[in-house]
Amino acid sequence: MPQEPSSIKQPNNCWDIFWSFTCMAMQAFGGSTAIAQQFLVDQKQWLTMPRFLEMLTVSQVLPGPNIMILSVMLGDRYFGWRGALAAFLGMITFPATLMLTVFVIYEQYASNPVVSAALAGMAASASGMVIGAAIKLVPNIKSNIIGKPVWILLLAVTFISVGLFKMSMIKVLPLVGIPAFFWALYRIVQKANKELKK
Repeated sequence: MPQEPSSIKQPNNCWDIFWSFTCMAMQAFGGSTAIAQQFLVDQKQWLTMPRFLEMLTVSQVLPGPNIMILSVMLGDRYFGWRGALAAFLGMITFPATLMLTVFVIYEQYASNPVVSAALAGMAASASGMVIGAAIKLVPNIKSNIIGKPVWILLLAVTFISVGLFKMSMIKVLPLVGIPAFFWALYRIVQKANKELKK
């Protein structure tokens, strides 16, 4: 198990992971990234913000739901495959049960105007949660190795490519990810050389 700073707490066992991710999944309506950051960093203190961002970044470049991948990574980090399985089951059991229940109910009441209005309200709420999560992540730009100007440039390229030109993420990822990787590598080598000269 990797060593974390002393201020970071650790889950007690696989049951703790399962129950914690079940509780997180019960809160994650629409904007699971915002809930995950608040739950894992602020409430449980299982991750520091930089570590959360690292794991979130890795989970975003892999296929599948980001927070599901992040939870499996965290479970594996502490208890190996058992922790990964506990995290996966914690994240999936309640949402799957709820989704099936809601689907059955929705099929019966889909044409009801009250139901339509409620769904529109939930969509607005989910959008707000995603924007809130993005704003909370912004202060960490300063510590990013690629630097603020390049970070903003990559953000703009991603937004324009996906948001305006409707490019798929599979095309945008190499477009943005490969230059970001080599730039970060260059900055790391540059920083190491400066430290060696001191």
